[in-house]
Amino acid sequence: MSEKLVVDILTLDAVQCAACQYMLEAVTALPENVRQHIQYKEWNIKGPEGINKFLEYKARVLPTIVINGDIVFESIIPMYEELLDALAARAPDVLKTEIEKVRTTE
Repeated sequence: MSEKLVVDILTLDAVQCAACQYMLEAVTALPENVRQHIQYKEWNIKGPEGINKFLEYKARVLPTIVINGDIVFESIIPMYEELLDALAARAPDVLKTEIEKVRTTE
């Protein structure tokens, strides 16, 4: 059984911050066959857990997407293909296969 790819979205607050909302939506809008292989969570810095996660990753700006511990997108909302590329670069084989399925059906 393969492990899921961990995607952490560091935000100010996706409800009140438009850029943060778009960053979160970049991940949540991925096709279901890709999302089922990732575990994602929004960490907003309005609470202690979010602040701790921000400090743990040594993040510099908000919003930020972290994939398997790597800061990948800082303050720049990734385009669909960029996000797929970043996931594929860190993905187990089963997720790489699902990403390829998505690309061949577009």
